[in-house]
Amino acid sequence: MPAWRVLAPDGDFLTLTRFDPDKPEQRERAFALVPRFMAWKLATGFVLTAETWLGPERTRSGEEAVLTIGVSHHEGMAVIRRIRRTPALSFGPPEWLAADALDDAYFRLLPSGQSTVTPEEAAVLAAVFAEDGELPARTGGHTSRWSRPLLVSD
Repeated sequence: MPAWRVLAPDGDFLTLTRFDPDKPEQRERAFALVPRFMAWKLATGFVLTAETWLGPERTRSGEEAVLTIGVSHHEGMAVIRRIRRTPALSFGPPEWLAADALDDAYFRLLPSGQSTVTPEEAAVLAAVFAEDGELPARTGGHTSRWSRPLLVSD
C-alpha cells in the first residue's frame, strides 16, 4: 500500500493510497487524486514509499523490494531495499538510485508553475482527504529540510 508524505507550507501530510493492484482503475484514481491534493496544499515536495516488484510487472516474478522516492522542485532521489523472506524476513542494504533512473512521471506528480484548484475541487479534495474520507491525510508535523534521512533510515 503506497504511503505518501506530502511536504507543504502548512505542514506535512501523511496518506495511504489503498487499492487492489489487479484493478488498475483504482491505482489510476489514487495517482490522479494525490497530485491534485498536492496542488491544493501548494506542496513543495513529496516522499512516496511502496512495496514493488523488481521484474516484469505483469508476472510479478521478480524480487520484491521497498521503494522510496523523494521529489522536490529542485531534486529527486530514490532508494530501494530488497526484501528477503528466507530464512527469515530481512531487508537488503539501501541501493540509492540516480535521479535520471527515475521515471519522469514521478516528477510530474508534483505540481509546478500555476495550478488552479477551484473552490468546487477544493471541497471535493477536502472530503476525499478528510479523516473519514476515501484517502485520509493526517498531519505529520513540519519537516525542517530535505535530506536523505527523511527518505529512509540506513
